[in-house]
Amino acid sequence: MRRLLLERAVWLVPTLLLATFGVFWLIHLAPGDPAITLAGENATARQIAAIRHELGLDQPFLLQYWHWLTHAWRGNLGTSLNTREGVAGAIGHALPVTLQLVLGGLLLAAVLGTIAGIVSARRAGTSTDAAVSTLASAGAAIPSFWLGLVLISMFALGTHWFPATGSVALTSNPGQALRHLVLPSIALGVSGAAEIARQLRAVLIDILGSDHIRTLRAKGLSERRIVWLHALKGAAVPLMTIVGLQVSRFLGAAVVVEAVFGISGIGSLVVGAAQNHDYPVVEGVVVVMALIVIVVNFAVDVSYRIFDPRIR
Repeated sequence: MRRLLLERAVWLVPTLLLATFGVFWLIHLAPGDPAITLAGENATARQIAAIRHELGLDQPFLLQYWHWLTHAWRGNLGTSLNTREGVAGAIGHALPVTLQLVLGGLLLAAVLGTIAGIVSARRAGTSTDAAVSTLASAGAAIPSFWLGLVLISMFALGTHWFPATGSVALTSNPGQALRHLVLPSIALGVSGAAEIARQLRAVLIDILGSDHIRTLRAKGLSERRIVWLHALKGAAVPLMTIVGLQVSRFLGAAVVVEAVFGISGIGSLVVGAAQNHDYPVVEGVVVVMALIVIVVNFAVDVSYRIFDPRIR
């Protein structure tokens, strides 16, 4: 077990290197020149060249990447070209806000999706199954930004039950933080809940029809005990896979949801940096998000060996 985990951990290093190189390369292929943006419209060619030299943009691409990588390895992701603030500090302020939103949406998706998948699988072929499947298909098709606007109109502007915009840190005021998280978490998590419900339904139908489950029924175990203690354990591996995939999906969708709800998280930070050609900020944000996804995938890989002894 330890040897397998060590091997997976070792493979994280080349994966992260490949991700950082791809991000660095794609950003430098993007149109626009940060030196021209910083110099202004009336800058001369000499001024632009001086700024490019100061930023190291006149160096070969591989040398630029090596300099960035050696600094990033020590936790220095560079300095914002516009605000002159450290990129690591800017990400440190914005990332907790986005992680609150992602975790809220993930928790909602896991709970609702699991309950809906179990209900649908236990009543497969009935009207209840058809209703749950229809709702899951609708939930997967609804765009998160449209759902967010509907939620704001109904529950923020209409009833004033929840705030329409902004966010509060959990550490400063947990009650207000949860009130601000409800609507954006629903907008973000509905599509994930629909995907979990659909996939879990298919897996549970196969498990509930297996010989192992029929034996448990013959022994007199209740249907609830069979589903929650035995069938769900058998479905843990595909369920963890779906949840792990939702993390990367939510990180991308959070950019749109944050814009709808006026949340100052990673989404607003990277959008503003991309519009101003602030390459260090964009590189830092994308690399941190890639690192989060890689770590989550590693955790999911470890969970396989916990829930399924055959993999161990």
